[in-house]
Amino acid sequence: MPDLPTFEDLFEIEKREALLRNPRLSRAALDRKGSEGNILLAGAAAGGDEVVNQVVQVGAAAFLDSAVGADLDRLVFDRYGLTRKSAAPAIGSVQFTTTTPAGAAFNIPVGTTLATSDGKQYETTDAQVFPALSVGPITCAIRSVQAGAAQQAIAGSITNLVSALTGAPSDLKVTNVLATAGADDDETDNALRDRARNFFPSVRRGTLRAIEQGALAVAGVRTAKAFEVLDALGRPARFVQLVITDAFTDSLVQLDTNPPLYQTQSQTLSQAVFDALDDVRAGGIFVQVTVAQVILITVQLALTFDADADVNDAAIQARAAIVNYTNNLSAGSVWSYAAAVAVLRQVDGLSSFESVITSPIGDLNPKALQAIRTTAALVTASSLQPNRPLANSTNPDAFIPSP
Repeated sequence: MPDLPTFEDLFEIEKREALLRNPRLSRAALDRKGSEGNILLAGAAAGGDEVVNQVVQVGAAAFLDSAVGADLDRLVFDRYGLTRKSAAPAIGSVQFTTTTPAGAAFNIPVGTTLATSDGKQYETTDAQVFPALSVGPITCAIRSVQAGAAQQAIAGSITNLVSALTGAPSDLKVTNVLATAGADDDETDNALRDRARNFFPSVRRGTLRAIEQGALAVAGVRTAKAFEVLDALGRPARFVQLVITDAFTDSLVQLDTNPPLYQTQSQTLSQAVFDALDDVRAGGIFVQVTVAQVILITVQLALTFDADADVNDAAIQARAAIVNYTNNLSAGSVWSYAAAVAVLRQVDGLSSFESVITSPIGDLNPKALQAIRTTAALVTASSLQPNRPLANSTNPDAFIPSP
């Protein structure tokens, strides 16, 4: 499609038309800034330019790839019923302590204001009582007063008590032992477009993609990946693992602690996502939510079989065993080659476990907030016995129902 005319193009068209219609006019007179002819042509060209810009804006607003800002908001709400995620506050907890036992009980009400040294403010979201003769710690849930990614706080940074607490001792201290979680800016145009594109593929509730999209609709969630848990025969076991991340899964984790401080705090975000999935997950299907980065791996098996084994059933069970071993690893856990081989030893019908796993060839060591995962489609098996080949299947998971 050719480019639409600019102000200069419109002015030049008008100038040629004026010269054709009135030979007494000169090009120099029309080009001279401030002349009557120049002003008349420039005004008309400016009006035409505004019309062209309006056409461009209206046309762009009609398409998902070109709409921006408020136009994109209207488009995705009208077509998909989706709304842009607003900026999310940071959520977490703090602990109140004293160095000497409190002489009398005092209240820590909802809305008690706290702050970091650089001025970011937080408020308590539940009320607690600091008991008499106690030194604490008393834990309170908190939320940042303002929303946005900049409100995230690392562990130990919320140390200022802004509100006055009636009856509190003078040495009362507050700190956040764990980093906050879930803070994020307004959803970007690109992120909103991605959610809109996935609306129709995930509109059938209960699918893995629908669960992922349900999680992504929660403010603060940046990525989501769902995995099915399989039974010993490779069949779905009515259990789904959902791994999510927020904007700070990498930047705030403290790797020198066990477990990592941020991982512990982020379970607040996990609970918020779990609660939001009631209208998405299928009835009777439990969804386990974990905050971590997903590291997808492929596993290649080279199998030999007992003489009386059904090679296809044994291969399916071997692949399911590797999927379940891998997907049951917690964030930061090592994928152990020896442990994976030990899992295969429990599968009936397999023999000769030397070099039974040809890829990966050793242990895999993730970072603290990385979770190693795989799928049945990423675990492949081949037979080392030429006279006992495995059946081919058009199903990417090679799932063969048992009789």
